[in-house]
Amino acid sequence: MIEGLQTKSIEDIFEEMTETYTKGDYLEGITRDGDDALMTPQTFANRFQSVCMGFGYREAEIIPAKMEIFDWCREYLQSLENKFR
Repeated sequence: MIEGLQTKSIEDIFEEMTETYTKGDYLEGITRDGDDALMTPQTFANRFQSVCMGFGYREAEIIPAKMEIFDWCREYLQSLENKFR
């Protein structure tokens, strides 16, 4: 990590972003029905990486949490799909 830039831990960023995602604040286009579409797991993980890098973290420091947020997002979207079937 670059000294002097850190103001949030990677864990704090993870928690804030997943909480915000569950509220529908990370969107990526619209569905076929015209509804807002949540970001895909890959897009969300990439956004997480960008936010962390903005706080001065290096990619090597972010990768484990990036993989975890990808998995979290995939599982969250699957649970939403199951609710609406």
